[in-house]
Amino acid sequence: MSEALALFETTPASVPMPHNISPPSVHAALPLEMRDDVTNDELEKMSLDYPAELYNGRVEYKMANLAHGVIQATIATTLNEYLRNNRLGYAVMEVNFRLWPERNKESRIPDIAFVKKERMPKNWLRFPAIAPDLAVEIASPEDKLSKVMKKVEAYLAQGTQIVWLVLVENREVLVCTSQGKQSERNVLTAPELLPGFELRVSEIFADLPGDVEEQEAESH
Repeated sequence: MSEALALFETTPASVPMPHNISPPSVHAALPLEMRDDVTNDELEKMSLDYPAELYNGRVEYKMANLAHGVIQATIATTLNEYLRNNRLGYAVMEVNFRLWPERNKESRIPDIAFVKKERMPKNWLRFPAIAPDLAVEIASPEDKLSKVMKKVEAYLAQGTQIVWLVLVENREVLVCTSQGKQSERNVLTAPELLPGFELRVSEIFADLPGDVEEQEAESH
C-alpha cells in the first residue's frame, strides 16, 4: 500500500475532515523525486541540497564532479573580472531560469549565465522568467550529449544569443548560436555581447590533471 493511500486508510471514518481543510493529495505525499506535478512556484520555496531543474514537473538534480567545478569556477571568475571593468550585466552560477514563462513545470539551470543589466528582472528572489543572454554548459564524459544538446537548443529557441558548450573529454568548446555551431580550441570571444572579452580555451582546462579522461574511465 502506498504512503498516500495508507494516510487515507488510517483517517477514522467517524471523524469528518474540517470543511476548510482539503485532504492531502496523492502527489503531495510522494517523495519529491517521484512526483510529476512540481511547479516553479513550489520549487522556489524549497530548500534543497542540490540545484534542481524541472522537466515537465519532474525534478532532476544537477550533480557536479571536481573537474566540472574547477572549469565552472575558472570561466565564472574570468567573466566576473571582465564585468568589474565593463558594467554590462551580471554573471551568475546555478540560477534556475523559467525559460518558458507560461510553462510552470519547466526550468533550466545553466552552469554559468550572463544577463545584460537592462534585462535583469526587478525581483531577484524569484526564478527569472527570461532566457540568459549567454549560457555555459559543461558536458562531462558521463553526460548524455544528446540531452545536453536539447538543452542548448532550448536556450537558443528562447532567445539566448550564445551558448558555450564545454566538452571536457575533447578539451574544446562548442560555440552555439542561432546561426550555427562551431568548435573552438583557441580563444572564446563574444564581440557583440561582451566587447573585448577573451578567454583562451587552454586556460579553461589548465588546472585539470592530464589523466582526467583515464580517471573517468576507471570510475565506471
